[in-house]
Amino acid sequence: MCEKLLEQYEKENKYDELIKLIDEIILKDPEKASKLLFRKANALIEIKKYSQAITTLKVYVKNCSNKEKIKSYVLIASCYMGLDNDKKAEEYLIKTLDVDPENDMVLKQLSYMAYINQDFEKCCYFIKILIKIDKADIEDYTNLIYCCIQLNMIDDALKYAEKVIELDPTNLDVFTTLTIVYENLDDEVKLKDVCEKIINLKDDGTLQIILLKAQASLELGQKDEAFQLVDKAIKLNPYDPFPYLMKGLLYNKLNKSDRAEECFNEAFRLNPEILLNMEKLR
Repeated sequence: MCEKLLEQYEKENKYDELIKLIDEIILKDPEKASKLLFRKANALIEIKKYSQAITTLKVYVKNCSNKEKIKSYVLIASCYMGLDNDKKAEEYLIKTLDVDPENDMVLKQLSYMAYINQDFEKCCYFIKILIKIDKADIEDYTNLIYCCIQLNMIDDALKYAEKVIELDPTNLDVFTTLTIVYENLDDEVKLKDVCEKIINLKDDGTLQIILLKAQASLELGQKDEAFQLVDKAIKLNPYDPFPYLMKGLLYNKLNKSDRAEECFNEAFRLNPEILLNMEKLR
């Protein structure tokens, strides 16, 4: 009878009644607590009583299987996230790894939290575990590349960038990263190689590929092709500031500052906030 009533409350989202009934059952028969505390915690989470859910789960994990511990630690971590306490959330996610070291969902969550908090070393650590257990995806590699660059681990960044291209030969973001890195390293051979790969990418008509091809064309000394591409981008996207920004950058590389300034001014007219991007790129 009690089980049917519990199921009914859950189905009807009557969480307050569900919690009250569970407490009554446990009070009458404490031995049933182990089976009902996790259920109670879930109900508390549904009504956003995260602190009470955490307390309930901490009692539950004392006498449960490792499988249930993993579920509980993840749930506790999510409660702490709901309370905006990332430090405690991370603590319980790491507890999960103590029980299940190759839990890729938890590793991804930890790496993402570290990435958001700009803890680049920690982010690298967790993503490298994902790579070791063959669970890393394109986003993981992309984040790892960024972290390596921030840590000035350029050789590692390039190694992982090449892996991304191996997994996805059309990944434009990584090609952009590679051109910036090789340009900063003054590695003309590698830069030329990347630019040639960009030129050979299929033109799908998107703004990103057109502008990337324009930049690559100029790096390869194909000035006419570069400006043809950027003019194509302007024609297709006349109210977008980025083609004008790119055209200004192309003129800058050719030391035509007056023409560059005209393009930058047009980009700024279309979107005054583009000035921030311009200062970073010039």
